[in-house]
Amino acid sequence: MTTTSSTSASSQQTLDTLLSKLGVKKSSETTTTAKKSSLDQSDFLKLMTTQLSNQDPFQPQDNSQMIAQMAQFSTVTGIQQLNQTVNNMATQISENQIATVASFAGKTVLVPGTTALSDSTGAISGAIDLPNSVSSLSVQVLDDAGTLVKTIDLGANPAGLVGFSWDGMDANGKPVGKSSYNLKASAVVGGKSVAQATDVYAPITEVPIPAKNAPQTFKVGGVGTVNMTDIKSIKY
Repeated sequence: MTTTSSTSASSQQTLDTLLSKLGVKKSSETTTTAKKSSLDQSDFLKLMTTQLSNQDPFQPQDNSQMIAQMAQFSTVTGIQQLNQTVNNMATQISENQIATVASFAGKTVLVPGTTALSDSTGAISGAIDLPNSVSSLSVQVLDDAGTLVKTIDLGANPAGLVGFSWDGMDANGKPVGKSSYNLKASAVVGGKSVAQATDVYAPITEVPIPAKNAPQTFKVGGVGTVNMTDIKSIKY
């Protein structure tokens, strides 16, 4: 009986020494903390070393089982490190995205819209995204009272973006002098006149920072709020 007790005390001392080297405190040395909802690396090591210290010396643990446990430990550690790396990357990407979209402020972009703002010279520009080829294409420019001030004839065009511009001058070469104009486009397709959607070049006036997982939007002069995916071109 004395030999058994001495062996048990020796085994416990050996276990305590090993756990101390691993940085795992004995239960008597551990301060009272909140209950954990999951096991960490220290718990895993404590369980493994306890298992090794209390195994039957005549039937030691099989090497393959030991290797499997070590592989599990390595896998769990790798997953934890990967999760931390991904979280860090997500934070950096978010910060970089804010810096990137902020650089859009003041840029002139091509977005869907029917109101064109005149630039510092009084000119306007835009485009028509044709879904099919047309035999004739034209853009009507109207002032805020609905009066036609210019018709831009673009002729026959294939499918795709067709750009247009107007210098803001009337038939006599004098500036019309309006700050904005309304646009109407039409095309002849198969002998019939068909209305076409217009895109306008306008400045980005505000860059809102979106909430997490929300799409990036911009405030565009004369158009309003547009999604980043609606931008078809950028002028520099």
